Amino acid sequence: MKLLLLIACAVVCVVLGFAWKQPWIGGAGLLVAFIAMFTDGDEVSVADEKDACETSTSVRNMRDRDR
Repeated sequence: MKLLLLIACAVVCVVLGFAWKQPWIGGAGLLVAFIAMFTDGDEVSVADEKDACETSTSVRNMRDRDR
């Protein structure tokens, strides 16, 4: 949700930069978009996290193949 909000702010800044003919507003919007791109966290949980007690079948098969 944070990413969507930051990207929306960036788009508004870029549009305002063109509408008001003030390039620094568009630059600020691009800076906000750049920050949003790198501060986005991975919120999707992975099935094979370290705290999981079971691993997936494909991971177990890959581990058994090397033995």
